[in-house]
Amino acid sequence: MKSYRVIIIFCAIIFVALCFFHYFSQRPLWLDENFILQNIQELSFKNILGPLIKNQAFPRIYLIIIKWFSAKFDYVLLSLRFFPLISMIAGFIFWTVNYNKNFSNRWLSFLAIFSFLSSYYMSYYAAELKPYSMDVLVVGLFAMYLPYQKALARKTPSKPFIIATLLLPFTILFSYASFFVFWIVIYNLLYITRKNIKTLPLLISYFLLSLLFFIVVFNFDLRFSLQHKGLVNYWSDYFLCTDSGYCFFKSFGEGTRKLAVWWFGNSSIFRKIASFFIPFFFISMFFYGIKSLKKNGLRIFDLESLSIVVFLELFILGMLKMYPFTGERVTLFFAPFVFYMIVKAIAALKRVKILYYLVAVFYLCFLATCLFNTLLCYLKLYT
Repeated sequence: MKSYRVIIIFCAIIFVALCFFHYFSQRPLWLDENFILQNIQELSFKNILGPLIKNQAFPRIYLIIIKWFSAKFDYVLLSLRFFPLISMIAGFIFWTVNYNKNFSNRWLSFLAIFSFLSSYYMSYYAAELKPYSMDVLVVGLFAMYLPYQKALARKTPSKPFIIATLLLPFTILFSYASFFVFWIVIYNLLYITRKNIKTLPLLISYFLLSLLFFIVVFNFDLRFSLQHKGLVNYWSDYFLCTDSGYCFFKSFGEGTRKLAVWWFGNSSIFRKIASFFIPFFFISMFFYGIKSLKKNGLRIFDLESLSIVVFLELFILGMLKMYPFTGERVTLFFAPFVFYMIVKAIAALKRVKILYYLVAVFYLCFLATCLFNTLLCYLKLYT
């Protein structure tokens, strides 16, 4: 147990070091980041609560906080990227807790954690003026909270639990990914309240807070994004195609492939190698996800059920042309589920020990290569 803690601390140090290494390289702002900076500099706090310049989408309250903070430092790069950095590091901590709780086998939880820290894009977006690291943090927070709901059917909610629950709706103000998960708390509480009426005040309070923040975000953010033709046209190729059966299956296959392989490295070679694990992710997600939903009476308490529900949400929203199914970076919050499901699938191979060890060693070597590539990419920023 002590040696495992040392290993996890070492993993955390590596991930934080990678994030800071990228962060302090002060890589120049790229196109979209420059557009975000333009919004920060040219728009007042009041005007940010409206349409953004250059077809940009960014949670407004989060953007206001970044504007307020970075203005104190004359909008230097480090101040602009400070909150994405903190968000990703916090996200890593939350997902480490999630993996440790969901794997009883320490080797498997380490493999999932190592997947996260080895991923090029997890540390990359820790130093990017975009909201994607906040998405990872928020979804990780909900994933950590949901298992605690399971015990509510048998006991009165404690004060710390009530406070934690009522703080969750605030995430709607900071992350679009919150829309994928905030409703699940209400959904579970509706079931739980039937058995434990003492949870009814909590259900009502959470619902009203969520509704309030949803209205705020819709009126000062989403309604402008949804009506912005430039933004919608930009993502048009990333939705699921419904023009024909062939077009649908092509876009669905490509979207699923990207959801499974895009995270590991920044070049096609890494995605080609990661393609080997697509069946591991896809079959594992549906098998364990459906199994969990059946076991828990269709309630969503664990990573297995949460992963398949979020995947189905991405699928439905992609069909409705409301959220990119093949959006790569805008689905960064789904990457930790991919890592978890791949490791779950590898664990299922234990019945055939030779195959299990071969696949586990191959995956570990692949992750080590991804980690080395990430380090090399960041070193090049200093030359």
